[in-house]
Amino acid sequence: MDEPDELRDLRSALRRMLASMAPESVVREHLDSPEGFDRSAWTRLATQIGVQGLAVAEDYGGAGCGMRELAVAGEELGYSLFPGPFLSTVLLSTTLLTRSRDAGTMQGLLPRMVDGSLVCTLALPRHGAGWDADATTVTAVADADAWTLTGTVDHVLDGQAADVMLVPARHDDVISVFQVDADSPAVEVRPVLAMDQTRRFAHVRLTSAPALRVGEPGTARELLADAGAVASVGLAADQLGGARRMLEVTTEYARTRYQFGRPIGSFQAVKHALANMLIGTELARAALDDAVRAVDEKAPDLAIAVSAAKIVCSETYYDVAAAAIQLHGGIGFTWEHSAHLYFKRATADRVLLGTPAHHAQHLAAALGL
Repeated sequence: MDEPDELRDLRSALRRMLASMAPESVVREHLDSPEGFDRSAWTRLATQIGVQGLAVAEDYGGAGCGMRELAVAGEELGYSLFPGPFLSTVLLSTTLLTRSRDAGTMQGLLPRMVDGSLVCTLALPRHGAGWDADATTVTAVADADAWTLTGTVDHVLDGQAADVMLVPARHDDVISVFQVDADSPAVEVRPVLAMDQTRRFAHVRLTSAPALRVGEPGTARELLADAGAVASVGLAADQLGGARRMLEVTTEYARTRYQFGRPIGSFQAVKHALANMLIGTELARAALDDAVRAVDEKAPDLAIAVSAAKIVCSETYYDVAAAAIQLHGGIGFTWEHSAHLYFKRATADRVLLGTPAHHAQHLAAALGL
């Protein structure tokens, strides 16, 4: 299906900028950096293309677009393996803030998130099929008109780079979301070793950390459900982008790598492997398109479409990345080749925001199976 002109223009602009601003050599430079990405590059995405504000209302400096535009951005960022806080800041945090309808908090955070000057993340343990508010172990205590949070959170995405954290916490038999400044002395952040070096996680300890409540009390479950759906579709788009890149790289290698006097792509076994990679990416595209449609329409089958997309895109990315390594032979296992970077991303993304097995359980339950 052909894309509308505005989506093609967004895709082309992003592809050109990422190719010049964040080629593989630059991505590798930041694998060992403290934050894992280039702040100036993140700001350029905001000021020159407006990636961070795609789905933010114009009142807060955004473009007022929807899931279609976010999916295009996610796909191109995944294609280039861009190491920035797109998932944590643009998908999870922005969606949560927007759904909270907390005008004061939105005005204080969203414009700075849109212009790329503020990185915001969600501090909640990964649990089950994604992030579940009931998994929080953080408690909130009210003292006069102020709140403080105490507790620990493992595997906070982009925790080291975050300026602000959105933290679900228990109080008065309900769970609410709170805003915490990451540079507070009451917030301790320690890096967590992860397989995929292009995504960073941190262990966060809160000790009577000053906090502001976001939205109405007791709304964390609803806010997390909405943010999780958008983030899952955005992650599926990232996975499709990475799979597409590995398919293109491997197809070119099969065309130009000669063995026994002929390109390896002429051998039947290689043809079959490439065909399977292509079929997988096309199926992933169809599943992603359906999930995008469901999010933008707030369709009754939203949960089904989101879980289906996460399952198909997770499995496709992993299978395509693994096949890319195999078809490249010995060179695919080397540090110098990009295949292993994509394979690590594909492996880690299978469990991020819920494993295929957990989403399959949700899908079966939603279908009454």
